[in-house]
Amino acid sequence: MKKLGRFSLRFPRIRGPQWMRRVPLLLAGGEWSARLPVELRRSLRRLVGEGVLANISDSIVNTYQAVYLLALGASRTEIGLVSSLSNIAMPLAMLPGGRLAARRHRYKWLVIIPSLLGRVLLLGLIVLPYCPWRPAFIIYVGIGIAILRAFLLHLANPAWTAMLGQLVPVRWRGRYFSARNIFMGGAAFLALLGVGRLIDQLGTPLGYQLVFGIAVLAALGASYLLSGVVEEPPAARPRQKEQLISLPQRVWAEKTFLSTSGVAFLWGFAVSIATPFFIVYLVDEVQASASLVALSSATATLASLPAQRIFGRLIDRKGNGWVKRLTGLIIPVVPGLWGFIQQPWQAFPLQLVSGFIWAGYNLASFNRLLEVTPAEDRPIFVAIRQSLVGVGMAVGAALGGWLAETQGYRIVFLFSAGGRLLAAIIFALSMIPVQTWRRLWQGFSRWIAEGYRKLSSVVSAALHWCGQGLIGLWYKLKQKRGRDG
Repeated sequence: MKKLGRFSLRFPRIRGPQWMRRVPLLLAGGEWSARLPVELRRSLRRLVGEGVLANISDSIVNTYQAVYLLALGASRTEIGLVSSLSNIAMPLAMLPGGRLAARRHRYKWLVIIPSLLGRVLLLGLIVLPYCPWRPAFIIYVGIGIAILRAFLLHLANPAWTAMLGQLVPVRWRGRYFSARNIFMGGAAFLALLGVGRLIDQLGTPLGYQLVFGIAVLAALGASYLLSGVVEEPPAARPRQKEQLISLPQRVWAEKTFLSTSGVAFLWGFAVSIATPFFIVYLVDEVQASASLVALSSATATLASLPAQRIFGRLIDRKGNGWVKRLTGLIIPVVPGLWGFIQQPWQAFPLQLVSGFIWAGYNLASFNRLLEVTPAEDRPIFVAIRQSLVGVGMAVGAALGGWLAETQGYRIVFLFSAGGRLLAAIIFALSMIPVQTWRRLWQGFSRWIAEGYRKLSSVVSAALHWCGQGLIGLWYKLKQKRGRDG
């Protein structure tokens, strides 16, 4: 009997619409990614997905962690203490994280392990209301969880920055990070709208516990996507152990890095004075509900979406320094006006401006960090810079907590606005090239010399005129005395 062949059913290949074929390219940062190898393009898509889920998790925590602790009974000083000690954790974590990353040329798991542990710690905040402890002790445990979470996230930061510097081509960094931030911002906008409604409907503490659980799930998804990223081999391998001894000399030789780090220290100090208290002010003084708080934060996120595209193109055309200087001079307006809010709706225009401008500043600042750090030492350089920022933020948050408790929120916001403006002016001046400063100094020196010469001639003529006048007067007096005699 003749054996029948294997039956197979084949469907005709149907080409999808043009926009469907472009989606994978858009998820990798844009149509320019078609020029990249397939494996790198897939990794860039995974980084976009990881950023979306991680930003959902972090946006929920950053928006509601302080309000949750306030609902559990924390004071304004303790809210400031959370921010201050979390910022102290930055230098404590950055330097070990930088050293660890500098000894390796594969960074992925140095990012996944600490960041995953830090975000899973949110489970501790979820179970806090059920702990049979005194209220004051519960608050201190919550503060400890927040600080340990911040420490672990900062520990991963040097390896994370170095990994992005390896994966994303220099030519396309502005467009890639702007596209990635658009997806991240859109997801955070929708998430904040949803979780705000949940908290209002379920109340305290169940609403906060549920949204923190959502944050944990999003963090798990982010870590899974990041685990599939294929790292590119570094362009320059890390230095050997004995070469690390000359690190101070190498840091001192990077003058641009030193100047930007100094400005970053002052900027972090000024920003952290007010950062922990914007949301707390809305809840504590303006009596905004959780939904309005979420909508306020979502407004800033929504404003950042078009800003990512606009500033991404500006960065590619004008450079990171130009965009950072422009946005840095506008940002101080927002905290200066925040203390005058009397109704919840008044926060929305400020959040629109803040979200739009901060999107450009953060995008330019991150790209600028990649510019001023040498590729072979990037993890340790990033650790040094972020450690300085962490010290400034810790001092600023402590000052802000004390001012909020003793002077009120308005003084906190005004102090922060003044510090930000000072830091922005210093950065704008530092961006002027040395040759321009030299020409300005030479012109100023010539102006001073010319002015001195003219002033000398005027003074000399005046003295000559005065001398002649005195001599003439003396001669007339002498003649008068002779006639009288």
